[in-house]
Amino acid sequence: MKTLNRFKKITAALALIATFGLGQSYAQTAPKKMEKEAKKTEQKAKQVKTKANETETKAAPAKTMEKKDAMAKEKSTQTKKAAETKAAQVEAKEKAVKKEATKTQKQAAAVKKDAVTTADKATSEKYNGHIVYVGPKGGKYYINGNGNKTYISDKK
Repeated sequence: MKTLNRFKKITAALALIATFGLGQSYAQTAPKKMEKEAKKTEQKAKQVKTKANETETKAAPAKTMEKKDAMAKEKSTQTKKAAETKAAQVEAKEKAVKKEATKTQKQAAAVKKDAVTTADKATSEKYNGHIVYVGPKGGKYYINGNGNKTYISDKK
C-alpha cells in the first residue's frame, strides 16, 4: 500500500509539472526511477523471503513456507506491474508534452508569418511561385519556405 501511495504521489507531481511544461527532463528520468524502486522492492521481498525461509525451516511446517513464498511472489509481480504501468503513463505524458510543444511552435510561426503579411501590402505579382509584398519603404519581397522575408532586387 505504501508503494501504491508513493506511485500516486509521483504521478500527481508529474502531471502537475507536465502541465506547466517544466517536466520534460524529469519525464525522461522518471521511468528509470520507477525501475529502481521496483528493483528495491524486489530485493526487499527476496530478503524477507530468505529470512522467512530460514525461520520456517527451523520451526514451522512446509505448508506455511509455501504460502509465504506465494505471497512474496505475488507482491513482487504486483510491484513490477505497477512500475510498468506507471512507466507507460509517464511515456504517454512525455509524448503529449512533445506534441504540445511542436504545436505551439507551429502556432508561433503562423502568427509571425501573419504579422509580416498584414503589415505590408500584397501585390498581384508572383516570384518563384510566391506572392510578392511591398514594404513600407517600397521594397519588394516574398516569404520563403522557412517563413523569412526574401527581398527581390529591381535589377533584371
